Amino acid sequence: MNNTASLQAIIRSMIEDAPPGSAAPIQKDIKTILNNEDSRKVIAEDLKQYHLNKNYKLVKLTDKDFGIISKYNKSGLKYYDPLLRLKFDYDFDQLKVIDIEEGGVQENTEIDALNERICDYALQHFPTFYKGMAMQDEQDPNTVYVLIVDENLNDANFYNGRWQSFYKLDKCKGELTGEITVKVHYYEDGNVALNTGKRIHETNISVDNVVETIATLEDKFEVALLKNFVSLNEDQFKNLRRQLPINRSKVQWGKSIRTYKLGQDAAEGKK
Repeated sequence: MNNTASLQAIIRSMIEDAPPGSAAPIQKDIKTILNNEDSRKVIAEDLKQYHLNKNYKLVKLTDKDFGIISKYNKSGLKYYDPLLRLKFDYDFDQLKVIDIEEGGVQENTEIDALNERICDYALQHFPTFYKGMAMQDEQDPNTVYVLIVDENLNDANFYNGRWQSFYKLDKCKGELTGEITVKVHYYEDGNVALNTGKRIHETNISVDNVVETIATLEDKFEVALLKNFVSLNEDQFKNLRRQLPINRSKVQWGKSIRTYKLGQDAAEGKK
């Protein structure tokens, strides 16, 4: 691997490992490390590919509405929102939405009805900054994608979290595949990170029952995640804690060290 390829691999790794809500400081740090004009283009392109293909980006489109950046709602040079009927672009160097235009989004009765149900579901279950939407594949009308992204960025209380759901529905086969991923970062007096997820594969699914199926799958995933938290806190973390009692008194090393075998051996010159 040459130096350029190695450097790009390091940049991609830093972007992918970054906790939720840290895109701007990570971008700034990488620019400082590289310290050259080409670094802006390299970082912007890596960010773009990351958000198109893996970590779908939640962006603000209006005062109260969010959109998603992914390869599934990219049409030509722009991204589109099937709910808001908007098209927009995104500057991955300045990290901001640009060139928003109304209209130009094709209507689809089936997908529009599905989007209404997804919107109702997301409103009930994702209370912070969220977006849920469905899109039909441009090349295959029998393939439908569903994306749900929710972020809770709370730097004031030292934690950030992100939920992402991706589903692909094959209407001909009645097959639903996809993945749920969760990232949480807590950083008061330390750093604790959680990266977890679950792959999805369900059969006998249609457009009519896909939202109910998604609700059931995500409920089960959340319950299992909470159970694992309890187990981790009550069992695993407890085993890592100090086993000896803390009496908050100073140890008188001069008087007590000779009472230990190590102290006796040291005093007698033993190895």
